[in-house]
Amino acid sequence: MADVIDTAAGDAAGLGPPTPCRVLLLEDSGIDADLVREHLLMIDDHAFDVHRVETRQAFIEAVTDGGPFDLILSDFDLPDFDGMSALAIARDRLPRVPFIFVSGMLGEENAIEALKKGATDYVVKLRMERLQVVVRRALIEARDRNELADKRAALAESEARLRFALEAGRLGSWELTLATKRLRVSSICAANLGLADPADIPTYDRLLERVHPDDREHQQAMVRQAVSSGSPLDMEYRTIWPDGSVHWVQVRGRAIYDKDGAPTGMAGVSLNITDRKKAEERQLLLLEELNHRVKNTLAMVQSIAKQTLRAAPSVEAFPDAFQSRLRALAQAHDLLTRRHWQGASLSEIAALTLEPHVHAGRVKVAGPPVNLTTGVAVSLHLAFHELATNAAKYGALSAEDGRVDLDWEIVKPGQTPVRDGVCQSSSSQAGSNHASSGQADSGQTGGRSVRSGAGALVLRWRESGGPPVAPPTRRGFGSRLIERGLAHELEGDVALAFETAGVRCRLVIPLSSRVSPQ
Repeated sequence: MADVIDTAAGDAAGLGPPTPCRVLLLEDSGIDADLVREHLLMIDDHAFDVHRVETRQAFIEAVTDGGPFDLILSDFDLPDFDGMSALAIARDRLPRVPFIFVSGMLGEENAIEALKKGATDYVVKLRMERLQVVVRRALIEARDRNELADKRAALAESEARLRFALEAGRLGSWELTLATKRLRVSSICAANLGLADPADIPTYDRLLERVHPDDREHQQAMVRQAVSSGSPLDMEYRTIWPDGSVHWVQVRGRAIYDKDGAPTGMAGVSLNITDRKKAEERQLLLLEELNHRVKNTLAMVQSIAKQTLRAAPSVEAFPDAFQSRLRALAQAHDLLTRRHWQGASLSEIAALTLEPHVHAGRVKVAGPPVNLTTGVAVSLHLAFHELATNAAKYGALSAEDGRVDLDWEIVKPGQTPVRDGVCQSSSSQAGSNHASSGQADSGQTGGRSVRSGAGALVLRWRESGGPPVAPPTRRGFGSRLIERGLAHELEGDVALAFETAGVRCRLVIPLSSRVSPQ
């Protein structure tokens, strides 16, 4: 049997609407149920909605499917059920709802046992006047407990969201007690210092041991300023990890003060900014490099214009020659840009200039992999452009059966390179900035051994099958670029020969960080 007793009371005190309160009453006696109702009516600041049950099954169904209930009142002894069993079910299903025994059984032992099991209070029916006080107190305490529990749950949820945000942003949290210099850090904060365990930096002094020696004074000064002025702490400094590597960290925080305005601590966050610092350093280097390259490019364009104008047979011939050389320079820059200005390989530079002729079977290119820095790559590309342009206009590539062989080799110190038949006017070492031209002879000078301490790159250009070649009466831009400019830029030997069978050129470039085999 179950029934609902509506005991809603009006606003008797005139202090506002009464607080709704839904009560689950476990009572087999109708008289006792009415007695409980009468005493609940005397609590004038609540409106009670009483749901009464008499049996075990009805009680279980009520706590399982009914509610929500604000209060449970229960007899201690029932025909097929006992109050202690009801208490156990209620603590399991509705742990936050106050449970008060209203029993006709006397005995201090019963009351003590009930309170031990989790009952809120124990009221004897012979002293029913206590019910008002007990219920009012239980509801107030339950409200306070529930509000506190809700606040704790909200705080825990907020802390969880904060931890998630900190972890997502790779931010470490820290808290410093100024009086004891005790430092508490999160796992991420410790990781920002290269440490796996936050316990490895329990104090501010231990933290300072991790700060780069050159940054310690600045770090301490910034902390003192933030504490004394109340301004936000925002600083960047280097740290030394256990493996000896140097990293950057950004720290932000604020000082904490007591009610009298005295500083008691600091709290904030830290962030590993090593990658950002490296990116900034790289960007600065790139800007400096860009500035340097722009100056060099403008100087090169100016030199090309001046030399082309000096070598041009007429003013009308100047624009075509100048534009052709500018296109060659632009091609080299395009290639280096695609390589992020990290240099290029010798094969790429050769293919950039000679690819059309290679596909036509007129040019053969061969040699081992060689890496070139940007300056060397541009210089060689311009030299190849001049040789290829001359060959196309006057040399081997101007005839149907003409061909060009471009090959190179890496020669170790003391090793004799393959003979190429190009004569030099005097012996010289790689790196002497010597350049000469001459006619082909028996090949003696082409087999001279390399004396450079690190070895050398020996590069040969040979034309054949073209019209007979006669030495020029004056040196044009291309010859001066190869013999003087290239020798100076590459710090090597250049030999250029205008033989009757075809132009030949040999470059001996010392191996270095600018020119190196792969």
